[in-house]
Amino acid sequence: MTRSLKNFLSFLARCGQLACDGDWRYYAWTGGLFALCLVGLNAYAKQFVHGLITTDMTDQVSWGVYIANFTFLVGVAAAAVMLVIPVYVYKNEELHDLVIFGELLAIAAILMCLAFVMVDLGRPDRFWHMIPGVGKFNFPGSLLSWDVIVLNGYLVLNLYVCAYLLWCRYEKQPPRKWLYLPVILVGIVWAVSIHTVTAFLYVGLGGRPFWNSAIIGPRFLASAFTAGPALIILALQVVRRVTARAADELPAQSDPAAQSTHPPAAEDLALLGKFLPEFHSVSDAARQHLLASGTVFEVPAAHVFLRQGARGEGAYFVLQGRVAVNREDSGRLRTVRTLGPGEQFGEISALAGTPRTATAVAESPSRVLRVPVETLRQLMQAPALARVIRARMHDRLMISDRALLTLRHIVQVSMIINVFLLLNEVFKEFYTGNLHVAASQYLYFGLHGHHALVPWIWSAIACNLTALTLLLLPISTSLKWLDVACVLAIVGIWIEKGMGLVIPGFVPSPLGEIVEYSPTLNETLICFGIWAFGLLVYTVLLRVAVPILQGRFTRTT
Repeated sequence: MTRSLKNFLSFLARCGQLACDGDWRYYAWTGGLFALCLVGLNAYAKQFVHGLITTDMTDQVSWGVYIANFTFLVGVAAAAVMLVIPVYVYKNEELHDLVIFGELLAIAAILMCLAFVMVDLGRPDRFWHMIPGVGKFNFPGSLLSWDVIVLNGYLVLNLYVCAYLLWCRYEKQPPRKWLYLPVILVGIVWAVSIHTVTAFLYVGLGGRPFWNSAIIGPRFLASAFTAGPALIILALQVVRRVTARAADELPAQSDPAAQSTHPPAAEDLALLGKFLPEFHSVSDAARQHLLASGTVFEVPAAHVFLRQGARGEGAYFVLQGRVAVNREDSGRLRTVRTLGPGEQFGEISALAGTPRTATAVAESPSRVLRVPVETLRQLMQAPALARVIRARMHDRLMISDRALLTLRHIVQVSMIINVFLLLNEVFKEFYTGNLHVAASQYLYFGLHGHHALVPWIWSAIACNLTALTLLLLPISTSLKWLDVACVLAIVGIWIEKGMGLVIPGFVPSPLGEIVEYSPTLNETLICFGIWAFGLLVYTVLLRVAVPILQGRFTRTT
């Protein structure tokens, strides 16, 4: 246990070092975000000194743009479940490599949620009252106490799953399902609960008729499952662009004179067993067959072992050196795996008898054992070796167009439901024509000369309808137009769940007063600072996660 703890602490320390390392683009991006964080912190210092008078919130409108952002980001955090369910419930292999990105986004979103709650408190020094068992928590009578529990619980669940899975990839060990799968399944229910409880915060306020609707909860979930995956689509394309290279960077061909081949010897098998302990479970007959049929390649850096699209019947085990597995997609070259001693490549196409799905290139002078497919099948009769080979088939980072288009289907269906529920809400408000329609009247058309929110909501409707139209048309199968639809959906839902939901619930007040609200410059700077903080956290998490998922950052490298 002590050794494992030391290794984990060493892992965290190395991750911290990796997070501080990058090219000029990384430094420019993180530096800009950090500067914006400082601007937001300075604005919050002014609010801390002078109080909430620096905002435009009043006794009549006591929730503003802080709670609007909080509501939106809770939905973004909950949307990680839309990657978890297809992968772990329906076994969707297209999204298998992308689940970690959704869970990392959930971590960043929850941290931003907590930050927005903190800046919304008039007395942040009393925040400790919201800590269970420490302050006056008022559980279970207060819905806010429920929200604190589900938000922090969801943060802990995602932190555990991400840390454990990345730790296993770092250690080059297959994760144990009983240590993470139950947590993931609990997280599915928990993700729904965080946005449902947030919706109940509004619905439970009986004096605010604008929020008194049973449809608020489903609307929250539909909008969350639209905006969250849309953000993930945009983030994944940034990751693809940053980590991709030109396809012509691969060598056209390898120099046969620079390589040497020979049959495997006993020391080669001993070397394989050193880095792949499961190989010791292979029978003597299989070992003899491998000695008779295998081939050992000793090659320089940049040697190409196999090419994407070519046919081959053999799999390869790395004995020394490092091998990069690159996949060409949309004219760009992306590294999906980086392999060290004891790891294999080429086994998927060899076992299936299909063309190679990637190109494997030696990153350094390497020694590699080639195993014919018949011999590979014989080796995999050893259950321990078969398990590790099958587990490592999924150890890759493959952000394919098909995976992005699968996410498009999720956004498409969720947006249809979101717009449908919005139309239901509008019909209920205006068709009945009762006294409680005043807030909706103010939101959509203005009330008694007050119309501050009218441009906001109609902009949201325009963005949502345009995004829905693009998603329904085949044009959105083009990633360029899909990006446009995602941006419009995110903007539309942010307005709809923020300025279009939080503010009109207070206008007019229960006493009939009409007090309008618009964010002050100081509020806006604080919001920008928190968003910059969240993006900075997500950027750093991706900076650490991507090399681990590619196999470039391991305990042995």
